[in-house]
Amino acid sequence: MKKTYVKSACIAALSAAVLFTGCGKLDPNETLVTIKNGDKTDTISLGLGNFAARYQQSMYDQYLLSYYGEGMWKQDMSGSGSTLQDETKDGVLNDLEEQYLAKAHAEDYSISLTDEQKKAIEEAAKKFISDNDKDSLEQMGATEDTVKEYLEYRTYYNLVADAAKKEADKDITDDDCWMRTFSYVLFDTTNKSTEDGSVEPLTDDEILEKKANAKALAEAEDFDAEVEALEATKESYSYHKGESEDSSMDMEIIKAAESLKEGEVSAVIEVKDAGYYVIKLEKDHDTEASDNKRSSLQTEAFNTLMDSWKEAIEWTVDDKVWEKVQFTTLFKAPEKEEKSTEETEATTEESTEETVEETSDDTTEEATEETTEETTENTTEDNSEETEDSESN
Repeated sequence: MKKTYVKSACIAALSAAVLFTGCGKLDPNETLVTIKNGDKTDTISLGLGNFAARYQQSMYDQYLLSYYGEGMWKQDMSGSGSTLQDETKDGVLNDLEEQYLAKAHAEDYSISLTDEQKKAIEEAAKKFISDNDKDSLEQMGATEDTVKEYLEYRTYYNLVADAAKKEADKDITDDDCWMRTFSYVLFDTTNKSTEDGSVEPLTDDEILEKKANAKALAEAEDFDAEVEALEATKESYSYHKGESEDSSMDMEIIKAAESLKEGEVSAVIEVKDAGYYVIKLEKDHDTEASDNKRSSLQTEAFNTLMDSWKEAIEWTVDDKVWEKVQFTTLFKAPEKEEKSTEETEATTEESTEETVEETSDDTTEEATEETTEETTENTTEDNSEETEDSESN
């Protein structure tokens, strides 16, 4: 079993271990993607695609291997019928397409990389190469030019996304993102858990007790104190003022909230197949939730714009070439090094992601951090829930 070491901030040090058979060397110059963009034809190399995929894999390995084991990449983790490796590779291709399009449309926003940005990218690439041993770099397909190209694409994406969102913000009014927040307690009448862990319906007497508790809360002089006295669970919910539909909260609750002034408590609200609600309007205009809503609307606008850009090009992936990218090497954190070495690394080690974000922040006012990895862009939804500290009723 071969072990190599990879250093990269945000996941500190990695080791490429568990090297399986059948791992052939890739030709980085092979064409992975062909793009017809108007009268121009561009390409993306296998070298860039392989590095982006293996770098993404290395980050997932740091957090998932300990839970799912070394065979996780061949497993169907989501129940979609695809392996985790294939889903990750699909995400990488989507990221590359969006990064390519952002760079292609950079001129629309008068964006180009400054000498300072280019220098920062070059230095980050050099450092990434110097910080990692030959075997690790070979497993990731990392060369200085490939890492530079990867960082350039990410930098363009960050800059263009930020500029496009600022442009979209001009059409977003305060009313569009006016969020109200209420606290609520649900006295659940659907069922109860027994000592053996099974679930059974409540009795009529138990339902009456729930209703009485809800009434006591609705009529209490001190809402929070009564919640505590009842040992109930208080939760928080934000919604768009005046909304006519809600994907998470029953509209009977939203309608009741609309009739309340800040600080007021509702009467008992009975919701079929749920129970009795009592709510308190905490903030008529929740500025934090409203800011999050604005950010969400900006992101929606950018996503719509990105979709239109995708429709305007022909993006063709060579599946046979992409199939050559296999996660046959796993990346794990190596054992801790001597203290003096750790201290040195702590003061000098920087991640390629942080370099990209810093580059954007230094040259673009109020630049927004964007990462294409996830899976999960975590944009605040129109409606948000937060659970506060209390005991369940």
